[in-house]
Amino acid sequence: MSSFASDLSTALAGRVVILTGAGGPIGRVYARRLMDAGASVVLAELPDAHTPAIEELVTASRHALFVPTDVRDRTQTERLINKTLAAFGKADVLINNAALYTSLVRQPMERLETADWEQVLAVNVIGTFNCIRAVTPTMQKQASGKIINVASNAVHKGLPQMLHYVASKGAVVAMTRSMARELGPSGITVNAIAPGYVYHEGTIPADGGRNEQVKTLRALGKTETPEDLAGTILFLSSAASDFITGQTIIVDGGEVFL
Repeated sequence: MSSFASDLSTALAGRVVILTGAGGPIGRVYARRLMDAGASVVLAELPDAHTPAIEELVTASRHALFVPTDVRDRTQTERLINKTLAAFGKADVLINNAALYTSLVRQPMERLETADWEQVLAVNVIGTFNCIRAVTPTMQKQASGKIINVASNAVHKGLPQMLHYVASKGAVVAMTRSMARELGPSGITVNAIAPGYVYHEGTIPADGGRNEQVKTLRALGKTETPEDLAGTILFLSSAASDFITGQTIIVDGGEVFL
């Protein structure tokens, strides 16, 4: 076992991580694993999402802070960074996990309206950009930083009746590459993680047998859960990934091979 894998309890010691979409099923797992690895975690979620789950995360560690944030609003993303700096003095990692997916209704492309596109792009693309734009001056001043975007394996395999969602995640992959070039000279890495279909409390109600179908397409033949993504998030947040940038790591159990 590698030293990184055997010593996750200190892999992120002293690091300050900003996590958007922290209140969702996947975000909560990320937050717990980040804190377990020694990070101070700033939990960003919609202003009305101060749920018991968020409260549990905050009370679990004195190194956790909840900052109500709508990533669509540039003012709120700037306040998120300011609150982070006021509490912890720096920002080492930004994880752009906030996204629209489970609430979307699958429908053929000819039924998509401009408003459908605007809704998805506002969160998945503009929201990601707003957070990166807000944190970049701090990371440039530090001459270090890690930005982790959340894409989707749907970009590589296609997903019918979710054109606006797939397009938004394709934009995230493209942004990751472009920003890696732009921010690399400042010592900032930019990478993305591309999950497959993740089975959790948010996807279960509308699953309709999809999980079982997707399992048959995976080399590992297993269900993907939020825990399956956490290891890659920890790796990209840690010093172990310091020489990796501009990459999208597919974590889907072998459904998509590139």
